[in-house]
Amino acid sequence: MIKLFRKIRQNLLSEGKTGKYLKYALGEIILVVIGILIALSINNWNELRKTNNNQEKYLKLLKVESLKNLNEVNRNKDLVTNMHSSQLTAMSLIDANHDTISESYLSKIFVNIIGSSYSFDYENSTLSELKNSGELKNISNDSLRKYLTALEPLVLKIKQVEQDVEISLDEVNEYLIPRISFIKMLIESDTETYFGIPNSTKPRKSIIPILENEEFENRLLTYTLSTGNLQKNHYPKLENHLKKIIDIIGKELNNK
Repeated sequence: MIKLFRKIRQNLLSEGKTGKYLKYALGEIILVVIGILIALSINNWNELRKTNNNQEKYLKLLKVESLKNLNEVNRNKDLVTNMHSSQLTAMSLIDANHDTISESYLSKIFVNIIGSSYSFDYENSTLSELKNSGELKNISNDSLRKYLTALEPLVLKIKQVEQDVEISLDEVNEYLIPRISFIKMLIESDTETYFGIPNSTKPRKSIIPILENEEFENRLLTYTLSTGNLQKNHYPKLENHLKKIIDIIGKELNNK
């Protein structure tokens, strides 16, 4: 094709048709420019198609990841809600008539509030890949991009509050260990076999008098408040945040 154009130009020059040569040369330049623009448009279209395909792939992965995290939040919220309920019951027993409280009833409550542990298992492999690869900036939905950016600070805050809960639990256990019989507590609550502890008929002192101790009340109160903070504030906030992410992703995928 280039040889053909060159031959035409040479013929026009040899025939002295300078005006036609200039017009032809200008037309040739225009054709070249058009060809370049078409090539650039095709390249841009291909790049946009690749970006859209990548974005759709990541949106699907993010939805799966967010659903998993939402299920984990709900699971932990249920556990903490049960824990907090038992803590409130224990707090109410401090002011109750202790003669009406049975060893078995109090033991079951104590086992629940000091024998449980939980931690939010956060899955973020897809979001981390998005950030590390620079693909997060290609998420076209501004709201979704903002929600994704704000997700990890919320999780970090939950981890910090969970640590506060664990510290409060350790302080309660630290106080109880030298003052009550944990074996008696397990036997009275019928949970000794669950933990593989053999039954025992050896007499042990009642655990009910611990309810009269002010320091125990203070430690239990701190533990109850920290758990309530997690249950009423931080888990619901993360739950709503994840629901919003899932909702936006669903709408984006429907528009693809």
